[in-house]
Amino acid sequence: MVALVAALLTACAGTKFSFDQARQVKVGMSEAEVTERMGKPYMIKSQGDTQIWIWSHANGLTGGTQMISFEMKGGKVESVPVIPAAFK
Repeated sequence: MVALVAALLTACAGTKFSFDQARQVKVGMSEAEVTERMGKPYMIKSQGDTQIWIWSHANGLTGGTQMISFEMKGGKVESVPVIPAAFK
């Protein structure tokens, strides 16, 4: 039983989020506002004076993955992607 629980816990990787949460992120929001809605990003990459905040989650049991990123500049959201309504 312990081995099964351990396997289930390690089957997921990344930072779990929902696209409904991501739709709440708007241009101009602060880093704190984004983190409040999305949780801590899985990864942050720098490109010049812009940061790319990335949320990624993979479920090893189902094979499902989801990812989203936001461009941050000067501590504020600079751009957000269009998220199709079908994404849950």
